[in-house]
Amino acid sequence: MNLKKGLDSSKSIYEINPHTMMILPKITDGELHSEILELNARYISKFTPFEIIKTSCKLYGASFIGRKDGTKHLIGVTHKPPLIIDPLTFTYAFPTASPQNPNCIWVFPQHIRDYDSFKINQTAIQFANLNTYEIDISLHSFNNQVARTSMLHMKYSQKVRAIEAEYPYINMFFPPATLAAEKQLIYQVDKKLHNEK
Repeated sequence: MNLKKGLDSSKSIYEINPHTMMILPKITDGELHSEILELNARYISKFTPFEIIKTSCKLYGASFIGRKDGTKHLIGVTHKPPLIIDPLTFTYAFPTASPQNPNCIWVFPQHIRDYDSFKINQTAIQFANLNTYEIDISLHSFNNQVARTSMLHMKYSQKVRAIEAEYPYINMFFPPATLAAEKQLIYQVDKKLHNEK
């Protein structure tokens, strides 16, 4: 996995995206920074994991508090709540501890291939790219966080489907970004008119 540089400027901050797998705390020169794991890359950032989470929530149109309140409304979880970071790409994340805890790791479960107990109060996670990492969280707590995130995804998806069923033309003027661009040339040229010019 390649280490990508360029995120250690005090002006740039990592933006969570559909490739983000995990954000870990990293102590450098006595200061809390972040190590970010993507499917095919690894980044180091001078920002804390919590700062990255809060900033990415804003970049996708909501505050951290707003995302947290949304989780509370949908599934009733207030302690270590999973979050919908980007609803368009179904990017979810959950914390392994209180978000304010400097040891908190943020896991993006959509990339988890498998996980199991590693040592006492540790869980080994294998991601879709077949890389395995051991983190400090019991298997019981990890199972709870995965289940909560799954419940959040289910409740949010049900809500979206219900709205789409009730208002079928809601996306008429704002189609999904993946459908907005034309994939092929669909226009036909009338050769007769073209030759007359």
